[in-house]
Amino acid sequence: MEFFEFVAGIALFAIAAVIGGVLGFGGGLIAVPFLVLVNPEFIPIPMLFTAIIFSGMVAWRERMMISPSAVKWALVGIIPGVALGVFILLAISTEILGVFISLLLLVFVGIQVTRFHLKQTSKTILIGGFLGGIMSNTVGMPGVALALTMSKFEGPTFRSTINACVVMISVISSVVLIVAGEVATSHLKLASYTLIGALIGFKISGPLRHLVDRKGITEITYAISALGSMILLIRSVI
Repeated sequence: MEFFEFVAGIALFAIAAVIGGVLGFGGGLIAVPFLVLVNPEFIPIPMLFTAIIFSGMVAWRERMMISPSAVKWALVGIIPGVALGVFILLAISTEILGVFISLLLLVFVGIQVTRFHLKQTSKTILIGGFLGGIMSNTVGMPGVALALTMSKFEGPTFRSTINACVVMISVISSVVLIVAGEVATSHLKLASYTLIGALIGFKISGPLRHLVDRKGITEITYAISALGSMILLIRSVI
């Protein structure tokens, strides 16, 4: 790995971890498009390994606010979603994966910008878990779909519940990928770098989560993610 990739990976994960620690989600929207541009091997395996530790810390920080019911229904959808996600990962090339990631992120950003909100029920949370399982093994962002289905939760409950689900998804996905023989030594090395950035971001996010205007940060997250997704899409099709 070149020095630029090392520094860029740590920096991107630090930024993503600050956003994820403050909002509960959104870090992947910022990091993934640019990480793929820096080095495609960052996605999804190193990101999944890092998510286990980072999301575990976020969920533990406000653990008393976790919604057991939401976690239960999300888990029902997670298992088949992970299986389908592994199949997609093994079946498509890096270039196609880049197009898939960019289009998926643009669709998600578009849904959020139009202010469309799903009803928060056990069925929609189950669907969110299913989509999260797919996205964990394809784009390394298991929390994106869950954010749509848990948007009615407030502050601490949203952050702790969604990150508890992300830990489950990331653990299951990582085990499946290890069994499938998709994890190499290079992935573990990259994960050690990204973990440094995640720990830095988590530390910074602690005091900020009570002070930052969530709406403003969210809009900035979507804008940057849309830009990164467009760049990734153009690069993948050229």
